[in-house]
Amino acid sequence: MPYCKECGIQLIGRTDKKFCSDFCRIHYHNTLNRQSNEIIKIINKKLKKNALILDKLISHDITTVKIDLLRSEGFDFVFFTHEHTVPAGEKYKCCYNYGYHHIDHDDILLICLGEAEYPITLLKPL
Repeated sequence: MPYCKECGIQLIGRTDKKFCSDFCRIHYHNTLNRQSNEIIKIINKKLKKNALILDKLISHDITTVKIDLLRSEGFDFVFFTHEHTVPAGEKYKCCYNYGYHHIDHDDILLICLGEAEYPITLLKPL
């Protein structure tokens, strides 16, 4: 006889049944996915924080900044969404539509990508 994957109760009914109730089925899958969802939440939080820091600086017309200033604001250089190469050949690491490029050891150049440069295509409903 099979047993419920969540609570261990003996199952009655179909031979391929895995759970005794909807509650056990939902609880089992929520528990299973919780760890991977937490990792995604942590990464998204860091990406959003990086983007907000860049947005704040760019909205105040600051285009060149010291690396220490970004770090002091909590910017995490490990997390970025993609790389963008400008026509001049420099590669910018981006957090959504904001990019940064190391000019030298201490200075970073900031840009805001326009719609034409941003690689994400928004899907429209049919």
